[in-house]
Amino acid sequence: MSTIKIRSATSSDLPQVHEIAAQYVRQTRLTFLQNPVSQTMMNAKFRDITESRGLPYLVAIAKGEEGDQDVVVGYAYLSPYRGHMLSYGATVELTLFVHPDHQSRAIGTELLTAVLESAKAPGVLHRAREVIVGDDGVENIIWADGQGVRIRNILAVMAVDADGKENGEALRKWYIKRGFVERGRMEKFGFKKGRW
Repeated sequence: MSTIKIRSATSSDLPQVHEIAAQYVRQTRLTFLQNPVSQTMMNAKFRDITESRGLPYLVAIAKGEEGDQDVVVGYAYLSPYRGHMLSYGATVELTLFVHPDHQSRAIGTELLTAVLESAKAPGVLHRAREVIVGDDGVENIIWADGQGVRIRNILAVMAVDADGKENGEALRKWYIKRGFVERGRMEKFGFKKGRW
């Protein structure tokens, strides 16, 4: 594999994205999921993020030799932060993972740069919504004004895995180096693999 290309994800990329996500769930504390989500759930989330909400979902593709299948080596997307409340519509949360076999090759940096640029692109609006169920049991979806809201805040919420580089602090430093600002820490909030 030679060249890395960043592009919008398609549904055909999701099985490979699922494999990367499942590795992180099973082998690390970087995500507090205890069990990998099903492919069906991943597909539904992809459609919600891209089709319903209009948010970017990108993949890093390793282009092989001619005739070889493209290989997803990383992915990044923006998803609603507290997406059930319209007031948070301008705030989204970043998810970014690079396949463990392809780390330390600047793929994460390329993905982060691309997803941040996508969020600022003209016409990219978060189609935020609230779902209200009336006393009569009828569901009513209330959408953000007009076509949606501009993205103002991007959160990189992360778990610090003490087994990681620099006792888990390398990832935090990586984000700070790229312009993110630490706003706080919640200690001992998640328990996984026998540790807080």
